[in-house]
This record gives sequence, structure tokens and C-alpha cells, in this order.
Amino acid sequence: MTERYRISINDLYSIDAEPGLSIFDSLHQAGYRMRVSCRNGVCQICKITLLQGHIEQRYPALKLCLLAEDKPAQVYACTAVPVSDIKIEIDGLLRPGELQMKKLVCDIAAVEQLSDDVYRVRLHLPVTGRQAIEFHAGQYLEIILPDQRRAAFSIASAPDLSSDIELHIRRIPEGEMSLAIIEYLTHNPRVEIELPKGDCYLEAEALAADTTVILAAASTGFSQIKSIAEHLLANQVSNPIHIYWGARAEADFYLHRLPLQWAAEHTNVQVHLVISEPQSSPDWTGRTALLPEAVVADFEHFENTEIFTSGSPAMVYALTDACEAKGLQMTQIHSDVFAYAPRQ
Repeated sequence: MTERYRISINDLYSIDAEPGLSIFDSLHQAGYRMRVSCRNGVCQICKITLLQGHIEQRYPALKLCLLAEDKPAQVYACTAVPVSDIKIEIDGLLRPGELQMKKLVCDIAAVEQLSDDVYRVRLHLPVTGRQAIEFHAGQYLEIILPDQRRAAFSIASAPDLSSDIELHIRRIPEGEMSLAIIEYLTHNPRVEIELPKGDCYLEAEALAADTTVILAAASTGFSQIKSIAEHLLANQVSNPIHIYWGARAEADFYLHRLPLQWAAEHTNVQVHLVISEPQSSPDWTGRTALLPEAVVADFEHFENTEIFTSGSPAMVYALTDACEAKGLQMTQIHSDVFAYAPRQ
């Protein structure tokens, strides 16, 4: 068997490379993306840093064999071919599925109050932005105020349905940043954003046919779940989809008719609205429970199941623990909480 070489990238990732393939071609085959243009070593766009290993570069002609203690060297990914295991550094490399992050200024198309404290914000992308911006269902963006303060919000719209972006923003009376964001959005015509961000997302084409999808949200965590649900429905997936939306009181379901409409129109969708403080909703006739309790009560096991959840760290970890007790593996549950609030 022909020997394959290991390419270690940025001390974070590694791939196996076929002998004779350039570094760029090996990365491309593995789903990585980087800047490249001419592919013959002339334009120099694909310059990378070789830290260790043996390469032969076709043009400009070069042979290098670096040991760990040697000084790093610049080579061209499009014409440099590994002839041993190598270690490299690449600026701006995009992993498989990763999208390029960009800043742009959007028109504030509408700010609509959906409940006592939740606002739906619609941002209209400029023409160039509509062509250049990509995001996955479930990712988030950051709003950047003129004083450079930032706040992160899940993108509530699906990437398939519109060139506009929808956000659900809760006004927190004691939250200085929350009040500043609402104040700015309601009194200005445009806002700067940076996107896409976050590794908690779902691509319909990557979903196995026998997988059950559970989307579990608390409060305005529904915005992230909405994006994923609409993406799956736009792509006509037939997988079972269970949507759980938990709130303290009935009044907190600021868009409850929307998921109920999904369930009415799609036989594979089931919606579970759950409130945890029924004493605050005397007319509520639906389900009462904590969100994690409701999910585990409905499933005997979580085989062939993927869970995407959005809410407070306490809720997300309570759901994780409850589902793990019934056999769920950590690779089956996805949340941004695991990145910004990891357990100690």
C-alpha cells in the first residue's frame, strides 16, 4: 500500500494526504478552504508556514526538510508536496463546514414588539452582503454598537428562506447592554453586525434518514430553534422533529402560533409547549413541567437521536444530565452553552 502522510494544521487539526498531492489539494479533498488563485506558485496568495517535515516544492523549485528545532519556512500550498509527515500553520483556513466571518452594515428594516419584553428585529442585508454572507441554521451574530460594545444573538431566520435576517431580542430592565441595544435599534436606521458565529448548527443534507431531531428551547432560545426548524422544513426532511419550548408563564410564548402551524402542516413535526410556573398562568390548560423533565418523560431512549438546545446554562446542563441518564452520548447533544459556559 502506498504510504500516506499526516499533515498537522495549526496544532489543532490533522489530515491524511495522498503522496504526490500538493498541500492545497490535500486540504481541499478533506473539506478545508483557504485562499488560492493561480495554483502555480506565482501569485503567492497561498503562502503558508512549514514548521516541521519534508516537502518538495514544484515552483519556485525548493526542497526543505525541517526538524522541530529549525526555523519555520514559507512555502506555497499549491505547489508544495509533502514527502513525510509535516506540521504547518495557515492563516484564514476554514474548516469543513466553517464559513467566512464578515462584518457589514445592515439597514434596520423593522423592530416589532412581540410581547412585553421581546422584540423581533429584521435586518436588511446590503446587495453585496446578500451575495457574500453565508450562515448555517443555528448560528448567531454579534451586534456592534458605535462604542464597540458587542452583544450576541441567535439568528432566528433560516438561511434558505430570505436575504433578510431576523433576531429575537429580550429587553431586560436591569440589563444595561440589553437596554442599550433596544434603544439603538429603535432610534437608528442601520447597525453593524459580524457573522456567522457558533458551532451549534444543523445542515439538512448531513442528517441521517433514521435520526430523530429534538429541538429544545427556553425563552428566547426559541430563535435558534426556529432557524433550525425552518431550515429542515424548507429542505423537506421527513425525519421526526420534536420541538420543545419551555417558559415560566404562558405569556412568554411570544410566537407560539408559529410552531403549532408547523405541526399542523407537517406530519413529522410534534410541538410541546411547557410552562414551569403554572401559578402565574391560571388559564393555562397545557403541559406543566420543567423542560428537561418533559423531554425525558417522552423518550424511553435516545438511540439515533440528535438534540439541539438553547437556553440558560442551568437548563442546558440539566437537560444534558437527564438525557445522559437514559443513554444519550455527549456527541448527540449540541448547544452554544458548551462553548461559552463550560463546566468546571
